[in-house]
Amino acid sequence: MSTYTASQLDKQVVFIQNDIPPLRDGVYTLRATHTVPNQDPGSFSAASSFVVQGERFALAATEIDAVFPPNLANGEFDGVLPHVTLTRCTLPWERGLDTPHSAHTYPQSPWLAVLVCDNSDQQPAPLPIAATAKDLVPVGTAITVTGSSATGQGTLPASKLSYGAALLSVLGYGETPDDACSVIDLPVDLFNQVAPAAADLAYLAHVREVDTLHGPDTDADRARSAVVVANRTAPSNGAARAYLVSLEGMADYLPSASGQASPLIDSRVKQVRLLVYRSWTFTANNLDQTLSQLLSNLNAPGPDGVRVTTPCLPAGGPPPSAARLAAAMAAQASGQASADDAAVLMRNALLMGYVPMNHHLRHGGKTVSFYRGPLSPLPVPAASAAAYYNSPDAANAYNPYTGLFDVSYGAAWQLGQLMALQSAGMANQLYAWKRSVTQQQAMAAEQQLLAQRLQGAPLFQGFMSQRAALLRDGPPPLPDEVADWFSNLATLQGIPFSYLVPDERMLPPESIRFFWLDSNWMDALIDGAFSIGRAGVSPQSIEARHAPSLRAQARMGMGLRAANRRRALHAAGIRAGQAPVTGCLIRSQAIAGWPKLRILGFADAKMQQALPALRIARLSDDTVLCLFNGELVSLCLREPPEQQHHGVEGMPDALYTTLRAVSGGPDGQAPGQQYTSNPKPFVSPCDPGGKFARACLSVRADGRTLDVAGSAGVISLRLTRDFSQKLPSGFTSAEYALEMTKGVVEVEYLR
Repeated sequence: MSTYTASQLDKQVVFIQNDIPPLRDGVYTLRATHTVPNQDPGSFSAASSFVVQGERFALAATEIDAVFPPNLANGEFDGVLPHVTLTRCTLPWERGLDTPHSAHTYPQSPWLAVLVCDNSDQQPAPLPIAATAKDLVPVGTAITVTGSSATGQGTLPASKLSYGAALLSVLGYGETPDDACSVIDLPVDLFNQVAPAAADLAYLAHVREVDTLHGPDTDADRARSAVVVANRTAPSNGAARAYLVSLEGMADYLPSASGQASPLIDSRVKQVRLLVYRSWTFTANNLDQTLSQLLSNLNAPGPDGVRVTTPCLPAGGPPPSAARLAAAMAAQASGQASADDAAVLMRNALLMGYVPMNHHLRHGGKTVSFYRGPLSPLPVPAASAAAYYNSPDAANAYNPYTGLFDVSYGAAWQLGQLMALQSAGMANQLYAWKRSVTQQQAMAAEQQLLAQRLQGAPLFQGFMSQRAALLRDGPPPLPDEVADWFSNLATLQGIPFSYLVPDERMLPPESIRFFWLDSNWMDALIDGAFSIGRAGVSPQSIEARHAPSLRAQARMGMGLRAANRRRALHAAGIRAGQAPVTGCLIRSQAIAGWPKLRILGFADAKMQQALPALRIARLSDDTVLCLFNGELVSLCLREPPEQQHHGVEGMPDALYTTLRAVSGGPDGQAPGQQYTSNPKPFVSPCDPGGKFARACLSVRADGRTLDVAGSAGVISLRLTRDFSQKLPSGFTSAEYALEMTKGVVEVEYLR
């Protein structure tokens, strides 16, 4: 097996040839024989069969992590080789490519492939159709099921070729002839044009191991995924459709390297039927929907030319001056505010992130109050008073800067209480802990009173010493489950999105919004959750004694839930809760198409002081929330290495790839780094002057379908002959993946 590590900026991506499971799909028998000397009979044997079974007719949605180009994407995809990223890295090798009962010629080749079709193929790209397992078996062929009495009969007409009776006439355990599946019917000419040759497939799937530090929250420091790459480039213009298909047992029917039909395909066959597990479309054009273009176009200026970067509603004008705001507040306080004063206060409130909301009062009346979620456009000073309340109304207040009541903290308090009640297990443990603390406090007060009354008399010594021992250790610690729940709450986990962004206009499509986390809002949220079992609030109550420490403990627990977040905090040598929390919200098709986008925050404009992330989580298909420990000044969004795409360069008659170092070299070239010049001039169709580090790629007559095995041979020769690269394991799918990988997309933002 070949493994290759390439530097991906400050982190690494490791390309691995394959991950072949110890046992592939099938029925296996274990036989054991025990021989006893001087016995008759002297040999005893036993056998037991077991089944290794993987997916065949359908893949679970969770098995497919991402596709490239993203579904329905528009952009400059000319020269791109589409691919599918799979979450289970053994999946492409769990079944075989070789035809059943034939010589195992391709033991390391995957059974999955990505095919690309488009309307330039003189016929529309076929659409997947619903079918069943028996629709893949030749008509009239009897179908049986291993370990079952279920039977069926094939329905595939003689004019269509599929996986054949040898593969599917006997189904595996748990399979039936009526199992649902999706298929495509490719005309034979189109199949021969777009399908890879059998020798190509060994290069078209590999495993990537990547660092997860700057990706979404996960419990793994490093993650592996399998990548299946197409052998055909996207069209230069127009719509295309890609398919993840099964080629199980199809080795004998695949075309040659030049696209010639296999001689084993009967002349009566007009179409080839293949199982399809994922089908998606994309369009090559000049619309801005590549990753680089999507990220660069975030926060496009509005009709008024203003570029909004914080979560607030359109204010209809610039911020009022301090003098004008003070005058409007004074007029509001005196009851003589004019319409212009009201407009100034309203504009100021909107720019502060407030949203006017209909407010239904307890006594049945209605009014309008302001609400602002925890994501504030500006830093909010911490409240001087301790935030613990008897009810949400106690947290509401009149805000002179807005001229209306502010229900933000009351809403947060009520939400925290409701979330705690919803988590019954946590609520019961919290109540039990409060009860034990209260009992201990009562015992301490009673002990003190007894000591005063006894005035040192040697009475009840055993009783007094026993109780003193119980009180010596102090109150019991907060249960771990409760502490973890509050730490998760401090990172906004479980908060309804409408509480974070109360109006959709605050986070329109294709936008990024930077914010400060309002510590007062979070205090009210945590206090609401801590109010379970609260009888009252006084300086001597359990609330006053423990609420501040609970909030501090919850903040210090931020970022400890996910392994990659813990590693970031440990590497920085800090604990959460000791700096302001800032972050950003991103809503874009870039999140939908690249779900594991790497997001890096920095405390300086030069991006040298990294901020550890406390949470990076997708809130929906196209929205991600990021929290950082410290003041966020600059942000870097980077293409995830799992989805770093492959592609070709040049014109259809002279396609090439720019070579990368594999093993490094005496010239200081680092592994993975592209060569910028050709040390040994070599004239070729893709480099007439012989100046560049290029390897020409072999293609079929359509100018887009690669002769992958032939191209791999050319790349390998150029690397070893002209660049003195060492390939101890030969040129495998790992090296091919490295050489065909294109540059990393990275976009930077300054607040």
